[in-house]
This record gives sequence, structure tokens and C-alpha cells, in this order.
Amino acid sequence: MTNLNILLNLLKDSNYDGYLINTSDEFLDEFVPENLQRLKWLTGFSGSNGLALISSKIKVFFTDGRYVTQAKQELANDFTIYNIAEIQPEKWLVNNLPANFNLAYDAKSFSATTIIKIKKYLKKDNVKLIKVKQNYIDLIWQRPESKITQAEIITDNLAGENSKNKIKNIKFLQQLKSKEAYFTADSATINWLLNIRGKDTEFTPLLHCYFLYYHKNNFIYLDLAKISAALQTYLCKLNVTILPLKQAEKVAELCNKYQIKTVKLDINYVSYYFYSEFKANNIAIETITDPLILAKASKNKIEIKHCRKSHILDAIAKTKFLFWLDQQQSNPELDEISASKKLLEFRKQHKEFLFPSFNTISAFAENGAVIHYNVNKKTNKKFTHANLYLVDSGGQYKFATTDITRTIAYKKQATKEQKENYTLVLKGHIALAMAKFPQNTKGFQLDILARQFLWQHNKDYAHGTGHGVGCFLNVHEGPHSISKAPINHNLQENMLVTNEPGFYLENHYGIRIENILLVKKNKENMLYFETLTLVPMDENLIALKLLTTSEKLWLKNYHQKIYNKIGIKLSLREANWLKNKISFYN
Repeated sequence: MTNLNILLNLLKDSNYDGYLINTSDEFLDEFVPENLQRLKWLTGFSGSNGLALISSKIKVFFTDGRYVTQAKQELANDFTIYNIAEIQPEKWLVNNLPANFNLAYDAKSFSATTIIKIKKYLKKDNVKLIKVKQNYIDLIWQRPESKITQAEIITDNLAGENSKNKIKNIKFLQQLKSKEAYFTADSATINWLLNIRGKDTEFTPLLHCYFLYYHKNNFIYLDLAKISAALQTYLCKLNVTILPLKQAEKVAELCNKYQIKTVKLDINYVSYYFYSEFKANNIAIETITDPLILAKASKNKIEIKHCRKSHILDAIAKTKFLFWLDQQQSNPELDEISASKKLLEFRKQHKEFLFPSFNTISAFAENGAVIHYNVNKKTNKKFTHANLYLVDSGGQYKFATTDITRTIAYKKQATKEQKENYTLVLKGHIALAMAKFPQNTKGFQLDILARQFLWQHNKDYAHGTGHGVGCFLNVHEGPHSISKAPINHNLQENMLVTNEPGFYLENHYGIRIENILLVKKNKENMLYFETLTLVPMDENLIALKLLTTSEKLWLKNYHQKIYNKIGIKLSLREANWLKNKISFYN
């Protein structure tokens, strides 16, 4: 019996018509720990954004443009797959489910935003959304045990600012009234605020926790087995009371105990479970745009210093890897997995490297068209012929997080079409990198810079152009972004954001070029980008005739900067290989 059939039988016994499940866990993680990957266990989908409705007659799946192709490959044939950019799940539910349809869901694994949006569209005589007390997957899946690993304190020389000062300098926290509190379920925000890190997820150094800030008493809910006596002492000095993770379910009762009348929270970073618990306990909710998320996004001087250092180390590893790949043109054993392992070897040569910041996307030929491709033994391709190789990877260093994508012409050969498409992507990448813009500019206002050349040829890509990046935290960080979505957050000085336009021809190849940018301000108070990533492009994919003089100059200067920064750290052969790329743009 399949996992889906087991679930359907359980639903039938409980008089539920369907079950709503997403990729998230009770901490609303993007990269979910293995023992909390419930949707993957149930359906086989391994992406980071998916929503499924399971019933005896209907099986539908919603995801974004990054994962549509992947979902087609990983899900059973009886699933109908929708791109959420084209069909919103909440509207589909209202328009397609029969009257009095009892739809069960686990409120702990859905953000309050998602459920509020769904409830807004529901009709009284249509779908009935019902919270279950325990996630139904946990009733039928013998989940692996969670690993018990010790959390740690991030020292001031790495964090750049101690936790007491962070709390003191966030006006929002200091301006809370006597009977007001702030609550968040976003582990990354809490970890950043308190200068702590853990190992609860594979690629992100998070200690899973919840946090209630109240000027007289502050509370953190976490797994007590994961904190040392020293960490307990540290948190106590910050006036933070440590409570067992399980007690977070009663946080509303705690608020009543301390006569907290209003809780301020961001519904994007709190599950519907907590939202509804506050409501049920007559605690007023004031919905806010979490100011701590914004504070975390603007890096301090020490964080920026460490970012620069990490990008130098990452550039050395990635450049060595690209040189090595260049020497493998006739290697019959080269494949996606071995290439990914080799890149990891180069990163591990630096003692400051800890682990990858996400699962490396190592994609050859048609696998490159799967935007967030995840290689495994079944899909692993050998590099048997000339085609494009897309490698998107990143590292977690003790002081920063990196994320970079390069597309390579294997065997140094590319078709005219591939060169033209790569160069259109490159032109967009350069246009965004060279942008100068006024303060109060939002990312979606710059998105067209990266897409304009593709659009002129009736082409596009189904993902955002850029996302924020944390410092030894989430590789994908808000609140800002660069995309078509009209996200109402300004790009501000000292933010990090990626620049990653692409192009994907399904069943043939994929192209993406990604660097991390630092937002800076000039003397005229205009903002501009500094490119922190220092890894060469593949000149074998560039159609020089399509580049303007200024674009060629940007590329030449970029490669000269790379050589100046890391040339001395390379072998003589590697350095000469890199130096030759500079002359290509003369």
C-alpha cells in the first residue's frame, strides 16, 4: 500500500474528505530537516515550495515556477500540477471543491498568512477548513529521530554587535507598552537577535526556537537538550527565560499569566496555530511587518568585512573547480555527482568553510532546465557530449553565507543558439550589476533591467532575479528581493542581494549566472551595487558581437578584479588560465 493510500484510509476513518499539506514544518523552514520532510515522504516531491491537496478523487499540487518541471518528474501521474503564479491555491479550492468538503490541515506547519488568505475565499456552504490536533503524516510515518546537537554563541567579533545592543537599538522593541509583547516563530530572526546558532537544519545553522519579547520578562522556547550550561548562563544574562519547546503550545496562557493584552506579530513568520491560539485566549493581535527582519537584512561593518573574506575563500575554491573542470574534457567518468563532490573538496580546503549553504545544483544538459534540480543516483548524468553544465552552490562559513551560479560549455563547445541565450542572460546580469538608483527604490522596480534583453527576444525565466542573503544564516533571506512580484520593501544600504537571471529550454539545457551584490551609497546619496562574488564567467559561451563596449569593459574589469584578489592564491597554471580570460574582452 502506498503512503498516499495509507493517508486516504486514515482520512476516511476520521470523516475528512481531504488533507492539505505543504513542504514546511512547524518552524516554517525553507530547508526542512529530513525527519520533518512530510510532503517529500508522502509524495516524493523534494523541492522547497509545494502545496498538495490529497483526497480520494482529487490530487492537486501547487508550486512556483522554479519547481513546475521538477514536480512533473517527481509526482505520480494522477496529480494535477499548477504554477501558483497562474492559479492561486485559495481560489482553486473555492472554485473546484464540492459543497461541504471537509479539508483537514495541520495549523502548525502553515503560516498565518496562508490560512488567513484561504479562509478569506471560503464560502460557508463550500470548503470547511478543519485543524487537526496532530499532523496526520506523523500518525503513519515512523519519522527518523531528530539529531541532538549543541547550539553555540556567536562572539561579538563575528556578529559585529552584541545581543544587548541589538535589542536596545531596535526602537520597536523599546517602544512596546507595558501590556504589549512581540512574538516570532522565525528561528533565523531569533538566532540573529540573540547571537546564537545551532545545527537543526542541514544547510542553515539554526537552533529551532520560538520567542516572546516582553519588557519585564522575555521567553525563548527550545529543546533543552541542545543548550549547554554556558549558553543557559548567557541567555539568563540577556534576561531571557528558557522554556521547553513543547510549552510553546501554551504561549497564549503565558501571556494571560503576565497580563499581556496585545501581541504584535508578523503573520508571514508565525504559524496559524499560534495566531489562532492568541485569538482563542482573547489576546489582541496587532499585525506588523516585522522590523527585526529588516534590521537583520542590513549588515553591519563587521558582517560586511567577513562577507568579503568569505567571498575570497569561495572564489578560490570555485575558480580551482572551474579550472579542474576545464581539464576534464575527455574524462568518460565525469558526472553530476562526481563534479559536485569535487567542488565540495575544493571548499573544504579552507578551514573556515563549515558546510554547504544548500544542496548543490549540479545539472548537465537537460537537467539544467530543472531550475532547482537535485541530483540523485537515478537522475545522475555523465558528461558524455558537448552541452551546458549549470552549477549553483554555496557555502556556510563561520562568518558569512555564499551563493553562486555559473554555466559552463562542456568541451568548450556551444551552439549558436546557446551562445546567444547565454549572452542575453549575461547582458541582463551586467545591466543590474551596473545599476544606480535613488533611495526608496524597491527590487521589483529594478527587475526589468535583468529581463529586458530576453524579453526583446520573447523569452523569460520563471523565478525571481534576486533574493537577500544572511550572514551565517539563511541563504534566502527577506524582506527584500528583486523580482516581478511587487514586494513593498526598499533596497537599503548594506543589504545583500543576488543577481541571477537565467533561461531554461525544457528537455535541453539551462542557463543561470548568479553573483551576490552589496547595496552601497555614493556621495550623492544614490544607491548602487558592488559585486562581491569573484568567480570567472565562461568565455566559450559569450557572443561578443552582442555585447556593447561598456559591457565588455565591465567584464574585463570584473575578471581583472578577480585576478587581483585571488591570483596569488592559485597555482601558476590556474592563474594563467584566469589571466587569459581578461584578454578575451580586449
